[in-house]
Amino acid sequence: MILFVVAIGLAGLSAFLAWQNSRERDLRRQAEADSAQAAQTIDGLEGRLAEVSGALDEANDSLAEADDTIGELQRRLQEDDPFVPGHPAYEDLYPDFYAPQPLDASQVPDHVIFLTFDDGPSNRTDEILPILEQEGVKATFFEVGAYLDGNQTNIDRAKRIVAAGHTLAMHSYSHNYKTCYASVEAFLDDFYKVFTIIRDQVGYTPTMYRFPGGSTNAYNYGVEQDIIAEMLRRGFVPYDWNMSAQDATAKPLPVETILANVMAYSGQQYGVVLMHDSNARTTTVQALPEVIRQLRNQGYTFAAITPEVKPVLFGYKTNR
Repeated sequence: MILFVVAIGLAGLSAFLAWQNSRERDLRRQAEADSAQAAQTIDGLEGRLAEVSGALDEANDSLAEADDTIGELQRRLQEDDPFVPGHPAYEDLYPDFYAPQPLDASQVPDHVIFLTFDDGPSNRTDEILPILEQEGVKATFFEVGAYLDGNQTNIDRAKRIVAAGHTLAMHSYSHNYKTCYASVEAFLDDFYKVFTIIRDQVGYTPTMYRFPGGSTNAYNYGVEQDIIAEMLRRGFVPYDWNMSAQDATAKPLPVETILANVMAYSGQQYGVVLMHDSNARTTTVQALPEVIRQLRNQGYTFAAITPEVKPVLFGYKTNR
């Protein structure tokens, strides 16, 4: 009986041990499977982390490029800001196109005549200069740049004007109404040309100018006030006239007509007389000595215009 019991006990123990071994094998297999799964998951996470890291690097590069772009835009806006209200883009054109002296133009002369000659220089200039010298009169010459450009004879004439103590001023490069009045930019383009020719080739920096056709004409309507404002901002003073020989005609006027035209407007506190020294103005030259004599007899003195002289400008309402 005892042996039977022992035999049964040993059989149970053997079965238990066999079950335990089987259980351990199952647990090991499960652990190995779990470990392999965990390793697989870790590999996947590491790959994903590498992808995220790469994406972050790309994002950082993009942010750096964006910062550079923003910085460049800010620099451009500071240097050249055509989009800011009140700052037209044409203000940045030609940074050397400025008058050399502070703007004044406040002096009101009393009983002074300023003789002015437009559209030169030419052969007539050679005849006018000796008359002015003989009469002891200084005048102002508003030059057309196209007549100076590449023309050494006219450059020398302009130099003689300056050497004689007269004032040299700008009257456009082209004298083409349609092109120079197309916009403020077009006006600056045109006048910068004559400015640089006079400055660089004649050796004289002009500080005053006259509009072709006067400051108010049929071609610059709607743009003339912007032009005047921009030129004044640059220090350049415009001058119209309040006395005129009316000599810009297809055929030269008789001497008597020129004289009568000028004297019809005498009596001004100060007179800015428009005449011309272009090639066709032979009778203007002939009339000049008598113009000077009769104005002098009325008590006027003569002077060249300087930037301090208050300009004569056409009224916007009365000249349209």
